[in-house]
Amino acid sequence: MYALVDCNNFFVSCERTLDKTLENQAVVVLSNNDGCVISRSNEAKALGIPMGAPAFKYQAIFEKNNVKVFSAKFELYNYLSQQITALAKSYAMDHEVYSIDELFLDFHGFKYFNLPTYCAELRQKIMDQYQIPVSIGVAPSKTLCKVANRIVKKFPEQFADGVYILNTPEKIEKALRWLPIKDVWGIGRRYACKMTENGVHKAWDLLQKPDIWLKQTMGVHGIRMMNELKGQPQLILEEPSKKKTICVSRSFMEMIADKEELRERIETFTMYCAEKLRKQHSCCKEITVFIQTNRFRTDLGEYKNGLTVQLPNPSSSSIVLAKAANRIFEAIYRDGYHYKKAGVLVTELIPDNERIPSLFVKDDDVKHVPVMKMMDRLNRKFGKDKIRLASMSGKNTFGRAKMSAEYENMLKNNTLPEADYRFFS
Repeated sequence: MYALVDCNNFFVSCERTLDKTLENQAVVVLSNNDGCVISRSNEAKALGIPMGAPAFKYQAIFEKNNVKVFSAKFELYNYLSQQITALAKSYAMDHEVYSIDELFLDFHGFKYFNLPTYCAELRQKIMDQYQIPVSIGVAPSKTLCKVANRIVKKFPEQFADGVYILNTPEKIEKALRWLPIKDVWGIGRRYACKMTENGVHKAWDLLQKPDIWLKQTMGVHGIRMMNELKGQPQLILEEPSKKKTICVSRSFMEMIADKEELRERIETFTMYCAEKLRKQHSCCKEITVFIQTNRFRTDLGEYKNGLTVQLPNPSSSSIVLAKAANRIFEAIYRDGYHYKKAGVLVTELIPDNERIPSLFVKDDDVKHVPVMKMMDRLNRKFGKDKIRLASMSGKNTFGRAKMSAEYENMLKNNTLPEADYRFFS
């Protein structure tokens, strides 16, 4: 059996750990630059506030219903996610971190365990230690775990302990007859439309289709999905893989017309890319820089451009990459525009122990490696960006207006360890 541990309304739940008065209140958390709603409490959902809602369009609803609105505290969310993961994985032989608020546990071999009691104990321990409510779905396959978890969240009054186990054919059939096909894990919008056009409205309907039809419609992926829904595991737990590309980009809260200010943002993004490379012991062969204006403000003029260059030697040096990014920026920048977004992308990544420098170009990384290691070590000890390139301002790249001074001060003092997740950029 597998189990899916899913944190309920995770970002909102994290906010409530800081302020107990937020319990039973409508709360939303906004994305970078306070743009869109990325987490909602159940009370906010009841007001009809959808996921991804542009904050400015729902400002009147926020004010009318006294909705508490917060900028995202990604550092806090990642930290709590790591703590919950460490606790949850101690209950199983193997695990897979699926996202910042979800992880799978492997319960194969737990033959003589009372799984409902065991999972309820885990859920209660997470609540006691971190005040984060979670739902746990247990089933023979990962896809059915998703189904069981959805049932727990949909009918909380029936599952007071927050746990549901799909362990019999009768339970599985009942769940699949209830689950809309669009909510099956792995069915996107395009496939959902195709399914409904062919009379597949519930997950159970999919199992009634011939294998040949499903293979023609979705390929091998469809056959795997069908077997997963039957309780025949096709998806194993996976180890986190190293990133094949690394990108740091931001939409600015206010448009930038000053060239030097935009240059500083580009160099800051580049340094963060370099840090991520060193963290996973990689180097890059190529770097891309792109900039663009606000596509909704055509009255100010439209312009976007980007350029990729190949480095003479694979590098993870902040200095080398910043120089390269600066050269690209000079090539693509055009004066007279108001820029809304910019970013840096590093590609063609290789392990740093496999880098082969060119015989004909000086390899600057050799002398930069000890400097970079010391800079990373000091930043881990004393706080993010305490040691940085002279061209960097030290301001964070997130525009978060609804952030308390107390939280910002906590970050400056490096109270929270830095997270290390492949899905968080």
